[in-house]
Amino acid sequence: MVTAIFTTIIGFALIAVALIAVFFSPYRHWLGFMCAGMLFWGLIEGIRFGVHNVFQISIAYSYLAAISTAMLGLIAFLLFADNRAQKAMADRRYIEHTPVYEDE
Repeated sequence: MVTAIFTTIIGFALIAVALIAVFFSPYRHWLGFMCAGMLFWGLIEGIRFGVHNVFQISIAYSYLAAISTAMLGLIAFLLFADNRAQKAMADRRYIEHTPVYEDE
């Protein structure tokens, strides 16, 4: 059961005020990075929980498996993005130029 004591309410209120202050500041884009980091850590925790319960291994090894899986996924994503960027650069490099004639 969650207890809402006064210090907990003050802590959550201060976090909310800080998030609102960052939202209205010029550093608003950092909120996206922060949310992405929280989602990434949630993914790692989900994988760790699944590995820990399915294979009945220690928490340290389940964290190692989860982080390794996440890093493999990140490497695959970066290789895919690099492949797309290389194809886009090759397409830009080999644009066929046709002469433009001025109308007389």
